[in-house]
Amino acid sequence: MSCKLQDRRKAAGLSQSQLAAKIPMPVRTLQHLERRSSDINKAAAMTVFRMAVVLDCQVEDLLEFDDPKDPEDELLLPMF
Repeated sequence: MSCKLQDRRKAAGLSQSQLAAKIPMPVRTLQHLERRSSDINKAAAMTVFRMAVVLDCQVEDLLEFDDPKDPEDELLLPMF
């Protein structure tokens, strides 16, 4: 199963090196995110935002949630 980031990158016609240069970020970091050995959901917000801008998508389009009903995947909102 490919990850959303990899799908978006390929759809944009970019190699890993090209995308990494545009962010900028190390190619190795991008490889880890695409292989899911690093969690994109825990990546720096600015990094994910830059990826979304370069790939012409929303940040949410890059985040990975296995089960939308899993309470650990829900956004944590402040309780008032």
